[in-house]
Amino acid sequence: MKIDLASYVPIYEQIKAGIKRQISLGFLKPREPLPSIRDLAEDLIVNPNTVARAYRELERDGYITARKGLGSFVTEDSSRLVEETRISMAARAFDQAIAEALKLDFNDEEIRRIFEERMGLVGEINGEKNG
Repeated sequence: MKIDLASYVPIYEQIKAGIKRQISLGFLKPREPLPSIRDLAEDLIVNPNTVARAYRELERDGYITARKGLGSFVTEDSSRLVEETRISMAARAFDQAIAEALKLDFNDEEIRRIFEERMGLVGEINGEKNG
């Protein structure tokens, strides 16, 4: 995980996003221990309080659980929560794009056509052929 000190995104949010990404990619699995707050702070060269805040928020949101004296662990529900978050974020992005298209007076059919064209470009970028 890397932290961008020049980013406008707070460091604790970057840590949270990094851990969620590691869960979503399967690098961190349910019941797996996370690095200690002190170890992660040393690795990232950040204040341990910053890592502690990220861990507290991840625990509050159900991604990790802390066990006194044992450390923090990925929860059983973490993968499901990450997937729900991914879907929600994508849905919000689509909602915003649709709202912008409607402001530009595109109708439903025009929006679908643009979407399909864009998806075709994604396929070409990924080396697929249009069907």
